[in-house]
Amino acid sequence: MLHPRTMKKMICFLVLGTFSCEMEKKPEERFSLYQAESNGWIVYEGCVPLNEESNLFIELSMLPSDPVGEGFFQMKEFIEENYHYTPASTFKGKYSTLYGEGADDMVVQFHNSAQAEGVKRTYLTPGFEGNLTDTHIKMIREEPFRQTDLAVKIQGKNKLLVLDQHQKLISAEPQFNLTKRTSKLFTLEGYFRHNGDTVDFLEMNTKEKWAVSKLGEYGQAIHQYHRLTKDKFEVTYLKAIGYSIQHTNKEGKEVDALVFKKVLQMTSSPTLTQEYDLLVQ
Repeated sequence: MLHPRTMKKMICFLVLGTFSCEMEKKPEERFSLYQAESNGWIVYEGCVPLNEESNLFIELSMLPSDPVGEGFFQMKEFIEENYHYTPASTFKGKYSTLYGEGADDMVVQFHNSAQAEGVKRTYLTPGFEGNLTDTHIKMIREEPFRQTDLAVKIQGKNKLLVLDQHQKLISAEPQFNLTKRTSKLFTLEGYFRHNGDTVDFLEMNTKEKWAVSKLGEYGQAIHQYHRLTKDKFEVTYLKAIGYSIQHTNKEGKEVDALVFKKVLQMTSSPTLTQEYDLLVQ
């Protein structure tokens, strides 16, 4: 339950947000920096860990409208296990934004989006020994998730951090939150090579090299790569359905990167490595 003083501040922010032109950041500006769909819908997707073997995958589309901080949403949820997706729920409705005390403290709530039964989330938490917390002891906890309306915290211009039923952050890891698409879905194909902690991907049609994010089916692509290849730094052919995002590389610079949403095909051939080397010279 929110403290009355905190609730009063939130209401004031909501009222003033419509009329004041002195606010540093308006929610509509945060949501409309890039529209991935031509009809104005902005798409985020990602997953929340349920246990060691499965995740709740969320595909969320948002359409900002007036007044500031409100709009419409469409949402699909799936249970993902070993890259197999089982439909769990679909929702349509309205969202609104709650404003905290800080300029960047904004939480978006998606109304009437609670699942009837929810899903069970199992996770490890530090255990207790006497009155002291022992970080070496871990306890398994289980709690319901998605029995309340979905709520997310806005982080920067490209991330939505998923909150639990207590409005607490579930995970700070990028792969366990929602990332904004900066393109529509498209079919991509090209030369794919794993280099330890990074990959090379040269798109065949444009002959351009892309950074690849570790979101989506990145892990599946790496698994298939090692099944197919025998030599170190061998090149394979990869075809997938994907999209682009804004990605922070190891140097801390934001670059365009691909997400493999669905790996369609990967093959190996003795000539692929030679072809790749000729193209990148």
